[in-house]
Amino acid sequence: MRQVCLNERQEVVLTEVPAPTISPGRALIRTAYSLISSGTELSTAQKAQSTGRSPVDVIGKIGASLQRDGLASTMARVRERLQPKPSLQGTGYLASGVVLEVADNISDLKVGDVVACGGASANHAEIISVPRNLIVRLPANVSLREACFTSMGAIAMQGVRRAEVSFGEIVVVTGLGLIGQLTCQLLQIAGCVVIAIDLSPARLRLAEQSGVSFTVDAKSEDPVEAVRRLAGDSGADAVLLCAATASSSPINEAFEMCRERGRVIVIGDVGMGLERPTFYRKELDLSISRSYGPGRYDYQYEELGIDYPVGYVRWTENRNMEEFVRLLSAGKVDVERLISAEYQIVDAANAYQALRENSSASMGVLFRYSAESQVERSTSLKLPRSSKSKVSPAARIALIGAGNFARDYHLPNLKKIPNVSLAAVVSSTPVNARKIGEEFGADFCTTDFREVLADESIDAVVITTRHNLHAVVSVAAAQSGKHIFVEKPLALTLPDCEKVCRAVAEADVLLTVGFNRRFAPLITELKQLLDNAPGPKMITYRVNGGALPPDHWTLDPEVGGGRILGEACHFFDLLYYLVGAEPRRISAIQARPETGKVKDPANMSVTLEFADGSVGTLVYTVIGHRELSKERLEAFAGGRAFVMDNFEVLDVYGEKRTKSSSHVSDKGHKQLLDHFCNAVLGKNVLAITARDGLRATLCGLKALESVSSGTIVSITPEELYV
Repeated sequence: MRQVCLNERQEVVLTEVPAPTISPGRALIRTAYSLISSGTELSTAQKAQSTGRSPVDVIGKIGASLQRDGLASTMARVRERLQPKPSLQGTGYLASGVVLEVADNISDLKVGDVVACGGASANHAEIISVPRNLIVRLPANVSLREACFTSMGAIAMQGVRRAEVSFGEIVVVTGLGLIGQLTCQLLQIAGCVVIAIDLSPARLRLAEQSGVSFTVDAKSEDPVEAVRRLAGDSGADAVLLCAATASSSPINEAFEMCRERGRVIVIGDVGMGLERPTFYRKELDLSISRSYGPGRYDYQYEELGIDYPVGYVRWTENRNMEEFVRLLSAGKVDVERLISAEYQIVDAANAYQALRENSSASMGVLFRYSAESQVERSTSLKLPRSSKSKVSPAARIALIGAGNFARDYHLPNLKKIPNVSLAAVVSSTPVNARKIGEEFGADFCTTDFREVLADESIDAVVITTRHNLHAVVSVAAAQSGKHIFVEKPLALTLPDCEKVCRAVAEADVLLTVGFNRRFAPLITELKQLLDNAPGPKMITYRVNGGALPPDHWTLDPEVGGGRILGEACHFFDLLYYLVGAEPRRISAIQARPETGKVKDPANMSVTLEFADGSVGTLVYTVIGHRELSKERLEAFAGGRAFVMDNFEVLDVYGEKRTKSSSHVSDKGHKQLLDHFCNAVLGKNVLAITARDGLRATLCGLKALESVSSGTIVSITPEELYV
């Protein structure tokens, strides 16, 4: 299918990408129309042409990487990021179309429904995959052409709701782009006297045609004086800022326009250098309106489809969208007058160019799409490769899940391994699938991992999806006869781990789990030293994990499993590896606040007792400081002591050798991938298997059980063997 994108030079290009596949909580929609948000999309392109991040952000990230990974590793990553790469960025968030397919867990949509939709996945593309709470059905008398304004209308509606206007109030609207024009119409429906302000005579005429009471040309007249003249000495009841400018003049002028205890609502993107005297003297209320309404940017609402009860949140983003459609149906809102141009999707570059050249006069610019029979629904796309090797690879590997970790580690490492080639890249996002596939020289890209599993020429897969998909994809890969490298954790539940183990055994394929720390050079050295030390071992492993945003997917118990299952499995596996004996009992305690429920049970001290009498303690915390090294391990055995700090230094006490050091914090990512590829090629025996993944997940589950019950929890041999 075709999608409008920005490339690495910020040029608008119409790109072939694989069509999206259906996923839980979503519907596939064949796009009929999409609307260019001239303010947001043009400013996004301009920001992307700049450095992208502020110098402070960049320096902070580099500093954290230096502390975590060392100088050489950090510089290598910086050089990699600075290399010219193919880049694609999808655009658009306002669309309408016809439902092609509906996820099984959606009961109130059906194939053939005519809908409007919004959000980050409602791109300028022939087929889009949109979450249920960002879709509304259309009545018969609302055209698809009108309906692509729905999300824009919801943004304007949320701004009006934030203003809490009442019948007869005088309200100023500054900035008469699409949102400003729709805001003016909605305020009139609410019974307000509207004063519209802009620099463009054409936009002022549009506002007059919609029936506003007064217009002010800010080029020829001082807007503050004009409002005082029109609203009276007391001033306006409210000012809604719909402009897009870095200047703080609009917001400070709004303070001057308002009566005492009036309201200023920021809907657009304006400067926020507030001048306090007038703001304070008038005791004004200043509010920000956030996009479509309650639910916006809430992962559980938008992605998981969990609605807010109407008795508690009357107007969510979806209900705002529905109300705007109702107003369209009733003829109360007129969007036809706001359409200044309509283009076929093949003319996308011309549409954006026209907008850039005449942004003040242009308003609603639409893309019109082809009929269904002309839309290519293939979920895979063959990619042009810049250089073809004359030597056929001994193994062809596909990547399933093309996130940042895979891009930063696995894909660059895979390129360095001889006799191995990247056959395919799988990503649920069509643009990302093509972008990553092209960057790393894959033969094809796809949004459907089953395309990879059906390809008999592919020998193995590297699975780096979100944690809840590891087991599903691993089982399917095993049943297809593919060898498997799956990132940790193997699975989030013991039954799922057991399913993977059985599938791998029945298919007689290899499976390794991404416990790369076993292959870190200093850990390899430490393992040899501990194996030569007699008697049981005492090991303390401190991990300064760092905090994550509260809405991060890894903290979702259903998707990421939380920090203990999702990340601490690494450290349980390493303790087992260094000791060389099975864990038998686990006890755990958790640091927790005096009051309140802990969302993610991190900040734990977990003690593992092993079958040979050894003891390992993991201290895993997310409340430390980022400048402290992430990991430090101390081991004691046979009159000797060993201290490994962040995979950079290994101090040894009681041996002739007293220190080993590395110039980089090498955690063994490349070595493990190299080991897996050689096992696929029959050159070595796999060191980490599915049962190691099961053991690590089991330790995490037992640690959580111990914290919950306040008891020591046993691990039986039967639980470790399937």
